[in-house]
Amino acid sequence: MSAISSTTPGPGFPLRTASDADLPALRAIARASLVHDEDAETVVDLLWAEADRHPSLRVVAELDGVPVGFALGSVRAARDTAPRSGHLNLLAVHPEHRGLGRGRALLAALERRLAAEEVARLVVRGNPPNYAWPGIDIRYTPAVCLAESSGYVRGQEGLNMRVDLRAAPLDTAQDEQRLARAGVAVRRLRAEDEPAFRQWMLHWGGAWEGEGAKALSYDPPRGHVAVRDEPDGARFVGFACWGVNRLSWFGPMGTESSERGLGVGTVLLRRCLADQRAEGLEVAEIGWTAPIHFYALAVGATLGRVFWTYTKDLG
Repeated sequence: MSAISSTTPGPGFPLRTASDADLPALRAIARASLVHDEDAETVVDLLWAEADRHPSLRVVAELDGVPVGFALGSVRAARDTAPRSGHLNLLAVHPEHRGLGRGRALLAALERRLAAEEVARLVVRGNPPNYAWPGIDIRYTPAVCLAESSGYVRGQEGLNMRVDLRAAPLDTAQDEQRLARAGVAVRRLRAEDEPAFRQWMLHWGGAWEGEGAKALSYDPPRGHVAVRDEPDGARFVGFACWGVNRLSWFGPMGTESSERGLGVGTVLLRRCLADQRAEGLEVAEIGWTAPIHFYALAVGATLGRVFWTYTKDLG
């Protein structure tokens, strides 16, 4: 969600389901609204694709037949003990058309459409594998105000870290030689790895298998793996991906508990960041960060964006 109106909606706001023909206008609205996101247009495309399974969760507000705001949602199936949830992925109103309640009208319309999908909970939180943010970037203050005034309860906080790719230590040659002596090879993910890699990724749970599949969809794949040779064959013991949703974002990453302490994660991280630097990026974002100390020590990462997540139960 982004900068949006927080006033009571007035009558006569034409709302309809958006179509592919609206995409240029929606990209322009996002570009004007998402002032803290340089890749606003690609964010729209990412979240538009996420709604493919539920096209009704694309709502546009018009003025004289011209789109001036929009909302995009998605549905996540029940997992383990988590209920089926409806996600509010993005809501934006053009800056020239705020203050009249269009944001609130869009939110209410998207809530109704999500409720029709028989979800148990409404969530303002990233819906992997296609997500743009962990939640609401708190610098988009009107979005925070709208969520809290609309019955949403604040939940977990999400943190991103920033890495200056011009200054970060990204050479891995010596560490890779050391790992090789310990029986661990680190290399780029390969297309032919897909069946075994995707099966292994299920071990990590959550949505990482889907994000790993997206990393494999690029040529070359946007990821690196650590592999240990054993008598019965090689096995994956670590992985790291980058650019699976947004070019400048790093993650996910994981190392088998049996291999931690060897420096596998540091090598995988630096390899991915080196790829991003080769793409011409000067700054990378580590999304939805947990081990802050690790990233700070490994590549000089610093705390960056803060996101608040929200939920609203139905019934």
